[in-house]
Amino acid sequence: MADAEHREQHNHGSGTFVGGDVHGGFWQIILAPSGKKTSGEPASTKQQPKQDDKEEEDDYDGRLEYLLGSAWIAASAGLAVVYSVMGWPWSDEGPPPGIAARIGGGLTSFYICLAAAAACFARLAQVLELWSEQCAIAAARSQGRWVARPPASMCGVMAALTTAAAVAAELLASLFGWSSFGGEVSQRAQVARLNATSNAKSARAATEKYET
Repeated sequence: MADAEHREQHNHGSGTFVGGDVHGGFWQIILAPSGKKTSGEPASTKQQPKQDDKEEEDDYDGRLEYLLGSAWIAASAGLAVVYSVMGWPWSDEGPPPGIAARIGGGLTSFYICLAAAAACFARLAQVLELWSEQCAIAAARSQGRWVARPPASMCGVMAALTTAAAVAAELLASLFGWSSFGGEVSQRAQVARLNATSNAKSARAATEKYET
């Protein structure tokens, strides 16, 4: 009897069966729910201390400032690359840089430009994702097919733009995959892309319910 009790299973609902118990649907492990903005974790892990949730949600705070800041750094570093390639002096009265300074400054500036561009695209994906979320909410609250279609269409456009920005960020972040910076940027872009796709599906569902 002891052996039978030891083998007793506890399957009390649908979901992934792990270690004798159900731990939520399998889709929750792969795809982050649209309501969870920054974690990219399954919904089954959302019962965490409130402090951790707040730290994760703070990833979206100051997104516009980070977007503009990273864009400025990328543009400045790109301009420095041009100066290094052309051999222009760094100031009006300064002498032209030597070949060693041009190579060193150009490579360093190019490296900084790629990193800033990756961060910029990831933040842009976040901004577009939140825009798509607002469009999806507007479509869901609309009372009628013709009223729901414009925000749903806009949501689809925002989701496509989010995907493009996220893919660009992930590609650039892969160059820094050896560092924590590359992993953070890639995760930020991936979560934004998945959430925007989920928003587009919700917006389409809001219009389809009037067509049936």
